[in-house]
Formats: sequence, C-alpha cells, structure tokens
Amino acid sequence: MDSIDVIHLRGADRHRAATLPFSILPVGSLEYHGDHAPFGTDATLAGGFARRLARRRPCLLFPTVAYAFVPRLTRDHGPGASVAPDVFLAYLSEVLSGVVSFGPRRILVVNGHSENQHALRLAAESLYEREADVSVLIVNWWKLAETPWRDDPADPWHEGGGHGHGGPLEISVTGALDADGVEVPGGTAASSPDVPYEAPWWRGAAQVVGLGQAPAGFAGYHGRPSAIDLGRGRAVADQVTEALARLVDDWLSRASGDARRVAEDDV
Repeated sequence: MDSIDVIHLRGADRHRAATLPFSILPVGSLEYHGDHAPFGTDATLAGGFARRLARRRPCLLFPTVAYAFVPRLTRDHGPGASVAPDVFLAYLSEVLSGVVSFGPRRILVVNGHSENQHALRLAAESLYEREADVSVLIVNWWKLAETPWRDDPADPWHEGGGHGHGGPLEISVTGALDADGVEVPGGTAASSPDVPYEAPWWRGAAQVVGLGQAPAGFAGYHGRPSAIDLGRGRAVADQVTEALARLVDDWLSRASGDARRVAEDDV
C-alpha cells in the first residue's frame, strides 16, 4: 500500500483515503531564525520529515500548515507571519476535524515550531472530546534528535547539544532537507555572529513570558551559525527519520490495541 498526497487525491478516488492507517499533518511557522536561515525553517523541517516518513509508511499526507503564532521574542528582531494565539487554536481545531473527516482515525502531527506545542495539545484534546475513537500523536522532531556530542567539549556542537533557535542543529537539519536559503559557513552571504546558547537551569520546570524570557544575548536566534554542517545535518535527519518511524509503529500498535479493548467493552 502506497502513501497518498491529499493534494493530488482525485475526488473519484476519495474512498482510498479511508484505507490508509493514519494521516500526517506537518505544522511549522514563518519566523525569523537569523540572517543565516530561511523564514520557512520550521515548515521545511515539519514537511520534510513528514514526506520522508510517507515514503516509509503508508499514510495520507496533508500539506504543511505554515501560518502559526510567532512570539514577540523573535518578531522584535525580524518579521513573522503570526496568527493570534486564540485564533490559531481555533484554526488548528478545525484543521484536525477536517483531516479526520477523510477517514483515517489516527493523525500524526509533525511539529517544527516550539510555540505550536500547547495549541496542538489543546486542539487534539478538543477533537478527542468529540470523537472518542481517534488518536493523535504530536511529535516535536528536535526531541527525537540524539546529541552524543554533548559529551565532547571539543565538538563545535557541544554547547547545548547544538540546540538553540536558529542554532547549528536546527539549521543543519533544515539544510539537509532543503538547502535553499541556508547559509553554509564560508559562503558569500553575510554571516550571523555566534551567540552563546543559554539554557537556564529552571527551563525544564518553568516558563517565562515577557521580560526575562529571552536567552542572554538573544538576537532573534542563539547558538553557533559558524558550526552549521550539512553533512552532520543529513546524519541527524536520517537518525530522526528512523526514530520517527519506530515511534509511529509503536503508537499505531498501542492505539489499535486500545480500540480493540473499547470495542470488546461495548459488546
């Protein structure tokens, strides 16, 4: 069974959509990531991993949602096509309802933008309140990335594991998926200076919105653009793709098992 891109699905063949085990909805943003990176970084990442998975697992592939809430934190340094938070939540809820109407009761959301996480969770919960037989898996691609270089102080990606908004991990993987707009060190484009990556000790337990939110030195990005490496980006992209496939296999198995138990309880 092959995947189907809903953009090219003929109306006469609409019944085929319901035969697929799950749908994929990539969600990104249009946001400033520094002078060295494209505004479509998050959309490229979400859509790129979605297409990669669709080549490995049969599914119904939806187009990338590129318009999202973009925080003032980055818009103060460069433009961003931002959707107000309440509008974005309502919009996502409608999009998920539309996606599930095509037939598959399982939806994988591949997320490329940190600020999407909370709205996606609430939109998925809203869908589940109305449709008790659905399952929505929301995956933030960067949380699947293994960062063994954290243990090597001599590695240019050691600081923060290469993370950071517009940092070398994010932009190297973006370039591996689509290099258009990515500045590779040594190129002719004007370089963004390195901004030391800061992750306060409390970040895992608390969030700040407003004053005190920005990492130290934040310039619309932080991290080390000088360490962008498309070869390493390709390796990380391959690793994340395989991890995503394993995660989806486990999710589908668990969701199917839960569905069988619900059906048995209803007998």
